[in-house]
Amino acid sequence: MKKFFALCGIVATLFAACEPVENGDDATPTFEIKSKTEISVGAGSTMGIIQYELVNPVEGATIEATADVEWIGSFDYSQMGKIGYKVEANASYDVRQGVVTISYNGYTKNISFTQAGKARPNEIALTAEYALGHYFGDYANINYNYYLVLSSSDYDAQGSFYAAGTKFFLDIYAEERPADYNNIRVPNGVYTFNPDNDGKAGTFLESYSVYKEYDATGYQVDEKSYAEGTLTVTDDMIKLEVIFEGDTDLYVVTYEGDYTMMDKRSEVGAIY
Repeated sequence: MKKFFALCGIVATLFAACEPVENGDDATPTFEIKSKTEISVGAGSTMGIIQYELVNPVEGATIEATADVEWIGSFDYSQMGKIGYKVEANASYDVRQGVVTISYNGYTKNISFTQAGKARPNEIALTAEYALGHYFGDYANINYNYYLVLSSSDYDAQGSFYAAGTKFFLDIYAEERPADYNNIRVPNGVYTFNPDNDGKAGTFLESYSVYKEYDATGYQVDEKSYAEGTLTVTDDMIKLEVIFEGDTDLYVVTYEGDYTMMDKRSEVGAIY
């Protein structure tokens, strides 16, 4: 009889071991976000902290943050329960959004970021009648150099840019060569003003990008330097947004239509 009760006890124990453990999910290593999961920041550069609390931490596991945009980063894990981050200044006038994913031992949560665009200044809208260009190729072995002018007049009799009128000169560098040297075009994309003059792709350099105005004889009567700006090139339109040094107005210059870009590679010894 004693053996019978003993066997019954063993069987009962086995059945109990096979049953799901109550609140077993609570043992999964996770974390809780203790700060906001939707973060809004201003247009300027800023730093902040995401607070969290580990639940059922496991040895060897570390918490990690990754962003799906380049302007959020510099994550700092030096303080337990806190992740420091930095948001870069928004140089555009548009609101932008990004997501930071926090992960721990396979468990993840997202934090959404919204950054305001910088205050939009007073706009002065202009339409360029012409787009004129020279292509200088792989100049000095730093990307590909396209020189574009948004102008109120066409080339002069000598084929230069300096006919009467207003001119927005742009010294552009891109990663791409022309697809057709008989029909050279600035590659589509967004190019930003580059005061470092380092020939970085996706920029137009300060050194040869400038506003000029010429009288009827081709004599220069005005010149203004750019303080900041962006150039957007698409299949259908070229748009320059620029602010002059010492000014607060935003000049928005647009051009639509075909244009001529002369091949000037041989004049600078560039590669073909």
